[in-house]
Amino acid sequence: MSKENRQHARTRLTSSVKLSHPDIGSIEVKTMDISDGGIYLVSATTDLPPIGSEVKVQLIDTPFEAPILDMIIVRVEKNGIGLKFIE
Repeated sequence: MSKENRQHARTRLTSSVKLSHPDIGSIEVKTMDISDGGIYLVSATTDLPPIGSEVKVQLIDTPFEAPILDMIIVRVEKNGIGLKFIE
């Protein structure tokens, strides 16, 4: 059994977001969960920026225009990516 290294508790959240990066443009993906430290995005595409890349993320299924957040990719997996909020 692996040791849990997360600093923040995760909360399941399914929401549509726009993920933007100069190499891929803007794509729509879904969130899987969120914490005080970051979010995990589910993506069917494997053509995503590498770990350490800065991306912009914006919720798009809200009744108001959500802010655009700067985040850093900290994990890349077959089914999605983990992002960390930039403080």
